[in-house]
Amino acid sequence: MGNTVTNQAMTHFKSQVFLILHQSQVGECFSYGEIATLAGFPGYARQVGQLLKKLPKDTKLPWYRVVNAQKRISFIEGSEAYLRQKERLEAEGWLIIAGKLKYKDQ
Repeated sequence: MGNTVTNQAMTHFKSQVFLILHQSQVGECFSYGEIATLAGFPGYARQVGQLLKKLPKDTKLPWYRVVNAQKRISFIEGSEAYLRQKERLEAEGWLIIAGKLKYKDQ
C-alpha cells in the first residue's frame, strides 16, 4: 500500500513540475529548488533535475528556464547541452556574464 501513495505523490509532483514549466513565460527563469517549492515539494530540487534530465530531446517544455541556485547553467560549460541551454536562454533575453544569468534589462 505504501508504494501506491509514493507513486501517487511522485505522479502529482511530476505533473506539477511540468505544469509550472508549461505555464512559465518568456524571460522567466527558476532554480530547481524554486520549481520544487512551487510544485509543493520543498527540498526536492534534485528530483526536479532528474525529471528534466529524462525529458525527450524534442520536448516542447521550456526545461532550459531552470538553472541552479547560483543562477548558473548546471551542465558542464562548453558541452552540447550547456550550449543548447545557453542559446535558448539568450534567445529569451538572458545574458550569461561570468557564467551567471542576468536578464538584459536588469
